[in-house]
Amino acid sequence: MIAEKAPAKLNLGLQILGKRSDGFHDLVSIFQTIDLFDRLIFDVAKRGETIFSCDDPKLPSGRDNLVCQAVDVFRQATGIDNGIQIHLEKRIPYGAGLGGGSSDAATVLLALNRIWEAKLSLDQLRDLGLVLGSDVPFFIQKGTALVHGRGEQLKYIPWHGQVVYVLVAPEFEVATGWAFANYKKALTGKGGYATFLNCVNPDEIYISELLQHLENDFLPLILQTHPEVAQILSEFKKHGATSASLSGSGSTLYGVFEDVKTANNAFSVFQDNGYRVFLCHPVLS
Repeated sequence: MIAEKAPAKLNLGLQILGKRSDGFHDLVSIFQTIDLFDRLIFDVAKRGETIFSCDDPKLPSGRDNLVCQAVDVFRQATGIDNGIQIHLEKRIPYGAGLGGGSSDAATVLLALNRIWEAKLSLDQLRDLGLVLGSDVPFFIQKGTALVHGRGEQLKYIPWHGQVVYVLVAPEFEVATGWAFANYKKALTGKGGYATFLNCVNPDEIYISELLQHLENDFLPLILQTHPEVAQILSEFKKHGATSASLSGSGSTLYGVFEDVKTANNAFSVFQDNGYRVFLCHPVLS
C-alpha cells in the first residue's frame, strides 16, 4: 500500500482567447500548485480489476470518476492489466476552480507508472492526461507554469516570490461547461492582459507586477450571478491582501498576502464568519 498527495492549483490570471474548431477554448493563464491536497491510497487488487472508494459520498463513483478513467487510459496505453485498489481522501473542494479532479487523475497516472514499472516519460504521461481533461497535463509536474492552448502548452517558470494565499470556497459550485458557455455575456471589455503578459517571459515571472494584474475573464460572470463574491473580494483587500481574484472558472476566491501574520488574521476573520477557508503556500517542486 502506498499513499500519494494530489495538490490543488490556483490560476494567477486567466484570459480566454476564443473557441477552437474542436469545441475547446484557447486560453492563457499562469497555473501554480499549492499545498492543499487530496490523498490517494493505492493497494493491489485482482488482475484487471479497479476498486475505487472515496470518503466523500457526493463524488461520482465508478467510471464517472476521473480516478477510474485515469486507470482505464493508463491500461489502454500500456497494455498492463494489473489490478488496483484506490481510496480517495477528498480535501480539495470540487466545482471550485482548483483542479482537484484533474490533480487526482494526474496523480493516478504518475503512481501507476511507478507501481507497475511502465517507464512512461513525463511527456507521454502528459499526453495521456490530455485525454482525461485540459488541466491534467499541468499536474504531471508540480510548480508554476505559463499555460496556453486548452492547457496542453506548458512552460514551467521559476517562482521566487514569498507569498501566502488565503482561499475562500463559497457554498455554491460552478460547472466549467456552463462558465465557458456564458462568460462572454458578462464581459464589458478586455482587461489588462497586455500588462499581464508583459509580467511573464519564457524564463521568469515579474512577480510583484503580476500580482497587480490577476484579471480573470470568468470573474464578471461569477460576480453577476453571485453578488456575495464582491463582498468577499472587498474583505480580502480590507484585511491586507496585495490582490484578490478568482481561480479558474470558480467558485474559489483567493487573496495574496506578503506576510504570514496578515494572512493568518484574514484567515481568522473569514473562518469566524463561517466561510470554508484555507491558508496555503506555493508548491514549487
